[in-house]
Amino acid sequence: MGAVEDRRRTRIVDRQFQLGLAARLLLVLTALFVAGIALAFLPSIYVLATTDDLKSLEPAAAEFLVLHRRLWPAALLSLAGIFFYVIFFSHRVAGPVYRINAILQALLEDREPPVLKFRDSDYFQATADLLEELSVKMRTERRTTEPRPGGDPPPGDAI
Repeated sequence: MGAVEDRRRTRIVDRQFQLGLAARLLLVLTALFVAGIALAFLPSIYVLATTDDLKSLEPAAAEFLVLHRRLWPAALLSLAGIFFYVIFFSHRVAGPVYRINAILQALLEDREPPVLKFRDSDYFQATADLLEELSVKMRTERRTTEPRPGGDPPPGDAI
C-alpha cells in the first residue's frame, strides 16, 4: 500500500503572490469605491456647504446621515468580500504555478518529476497537459538511455 498524499486544502499556496494580488486589487477597488461614495455624498455636501436656508438644509442633512448609515457598512462588507474572493480566485492560479515549478525543479535536478495533477477548476490546464507530455517523454528517454545492470559493452565489440 502506497503513502497517502496529503491533500489539505489551503487557500494560501503562494503567500507573496496571493496577498500581493489581493492588496493591489483591494487598493484599486477602494479607490473606485471612494470615488463612487464621493459622488453619492456630493449633492448633499454641496447643499450643506452652499445654503444658509434651514428649509433646504434639513432634507440635505437627513439624506447625508442616511447615506452614512447605509453606505459605509455596505462598502466595508463589499471590500471584505472582494478580498476573500481574490484569495479564493488566486488559489486557482497560484496552485498550478506551484505544481509546475515543482516539476520544473525536479527536471532541472535530473529527478523523476512528480505526476502533475490539477483540480478541474484550476487555470493553465493546457500547460499541465504539455508539461505532463514532456515528463512522459523524458521518462521514456531516460529508460532507453540508462545503462543496463551488467553494463553496456564497449562500442565496436561483438556480443
